[in-house]
Amino acid sequence: MKAKERRQQILTDLRLSQSPITANQFADKYQVSRQVIVGDIALLRAGYADILATNQGYVLAELAGPKSSTAYQGKIVCQHGPEQTEEELRIIIQDGGQIEDVQVDHPVYGILKASLKISSLADIEYFIQQMSDYQGEMLSSLTDGIHIHSLTTPTVEEFKQIKADLKAAGILYTR
Repeated sequence: MKAKERRQQILTDLRLSQSPITANQFADKYQVSRQVIVGDIALLRAGYADILATNQGYVLAELAGPKSSTAYQGKIVCQHGPEQTEEELRIIIQDGGQIEDVQVDHPVYGILKASLKISSLADIEYFIQQMSDYQGEMLSSLTDGIHIHSLTTPTVEEFKQIKADLKAAGILYTR
C-alpha cells in the first residue's frame, strides 16, 4: 500500500471508529512504524483534516463533540498539585461532566492546550495509568498548578454543581 492510500485509509478508519485509535494500532494494521503513522497524521492535518490527538488515541474532531445539541459547554479554572488530579476528574465525571481538554497560560508560549476527552471513570483510570507509566508531567506543573478545563455537561445545572463541588474540595481557583 502506498503512503497516500494509507493516509486515506486512516481517515476512513477514523470516520468509522466508535472510539479513539492509537498510533500503535494503526502501525500494526498497516505494518509500518508508529513514527510513520505520526507523520501521516501530521500530513493529514496539514491537508486540513481536523484530527484530535487524545490521551486515548486519534479521533476526528467532528465525531468527538458533545452528543447533544442541548449540551452546555463552559470553562473552569482550577489549581491543585498532582495528588489531587484524580479527585478533580472524579468530581467532574460523577457530577455529569465530560472533560474536553486542559489548558495552561504559559508566560513564554502562551496558551498550551491538550485534548483529553475524558467522559467516564474508566477514562480517568486510563489517564492516570498512562501518566504513571510514562512518568508524565501535568501541564499545570508549568503554571504552579493553575489550569483551565473545557467541560461539557447535559445542562448548566450540572456545570454549576461541578463548580460547587470543586470549590468545596479546594480545587476551584477563585482568587
